[in-house]
Amino acid sequence: MKQITFFLFLFFLPVWLFSQANSISPYSGFGLGQPAPQGYDRSFAMGGVGLAFNDSIAINPQNPATYSFFKTNNPIFQFSYQGQLLRVSSEINSSEVYNGGLNNIALGFRVGKKVGIALGLNPITSVGYKIILGNEITDPNGETFPLLNQYEGSGGYTKYYLGGSYKLLEKRDSLYGSLSVLSLGVNLSYFGGKVNRSFDLIYDEPQNTFLNTRTTSSEIINGFGVEFGLYYQLYIKKNTRTKFTTLSIGITSNIPKNMSTRFETIVTTYKNVSEVSIPRDTIIEVKDIKGKSFIPLDFSVGFMLNFSKKVQLGVDYEFHKWGDFKQVISDFELDGNQLVNSSRLGIGIQYNPIPRGTRGLRVNYFKLITYRAGFHYEKGYLMFEDYKLEDKAVTFGLNLPFSKSQSYSSLNLGIEFGSGGTTANGLLEEQYFNFMVGVTLLPHRFNRWFTKREYK
Repeated sequence: MKQITFFLFLFFLPVWLFSQANSISPYSGFGLGQPAPQGYDRSFAMGGVGLAFNDSIAINPQNPATYSFFKTNNPIFQFSYQGQLLRVSSEINSSEVYNGGLNNIALGFRVGKKVGIALGLNPITSVGYKIILGNEITDPNGETFPLLNQYEGSGGYTKYYLGGSYKLLEKRDSLYGSLSVLSLGVNLSYFGGKVNRSFDLIYDEPQNTFLNTRTTSSEIINGFGVEFGLYYQLYIKKNTRTKFTTLSIGITSNIPKNMSTRFETIVTTYKNVSEVSIPRDTIIEVKDIKGKSFIPLDFSVGFMLNFSKKVQLGVDYEFHKWGDFKQVISDFELDGNQLVNSSRLGIGIQYNPIPRGTRGLRVNYFKLITYRAGFHYEKGYLMFEDYKLEDKAVTFGLNLPFSKSQSYSSLNLGIEFGSGGTTANGLLEEQYFNFMVGVTLLPHRFNRWFTKREYK
């Protein structure tokens, strides 16, 4: 009981401390915000590849069908921190900003021989931007004053999930062990969050008599969803239990859903005095406008080749039908929310010099490290006239086992160098450096949880 309480404490402490890292991209002001990476720390370093990635000592939320492969009586707790350094450039100038926060908190364990369960949370989208544009205004007397247009946004949406997986079929051989396996999984998720956006008209001249105006709008979306996963692993070649080649296929999809949505708008006037905003009046205040947001279909498929657990090479393709996204208030469809379909291609590789199960007592630590690399290319869901927002990046990473720990606990490090956007046609180009630090904790390898011990 103490063991269960300890792991629950480990899970809920980061949840309590969890603060979603808001985006720092100006493009997060469109749609639902900037999509967040849905991989975990291992797949992050492999270009986001994970749909057909089966790891018995890690939780893979990208495909719930992999939960049934957890080790028996060895619950898994993992969490990660992600940071981003972003450089945004226009045709005129550029600026750099940094942001970071906790990401991908999860707890998983196996129930019986064929069932695995996981619960956790992932950020889905994030919003975070502040843009100031200079302008001028002429009053009725013909005098010209400087005018600033300030756009600001914050918030985002998070997915909380409870998932289960069941090994539907497994073919085994008395000499070679498992030959093929088919697993099905499902995530029941709660999607929720809030996005705040504001637009200010600021008269940047102390002598003028105009009041500044601020329009603030909020969008609150919440609701439940269902995601399905399938994982199939086939042994193409198997010489011994430790020398083999497998091909894995992972497929995931969600059920399109209407999410409950509330909108709020308030328009106020204020005056800046010594850099302090002093409210004057509320012009418009509208609260609790109810509506619906339709979250459309997404479909993903991945393939992975596994060479004796020493080398894993994978490819993932994702398709999101964002062109069907709609927001409706009282049977009126909102303008400005029309997105386009998006797609993503990821390629990743992992190398284990000495795989688990073949390691001796005295092994050079560098041969225990797992080395990862990857690449991904994405066509996003934003279209500006004839230009569709694109993104590409390369990734690298390491898995560092705790050398003096008698468990499978480890530290995962990943970095990503990427770019997206363009400076043409008045748009912005982004160059970024992302990093992720993840911790995976498991009990002592000889401490068999939930197993009764008999002393004689």
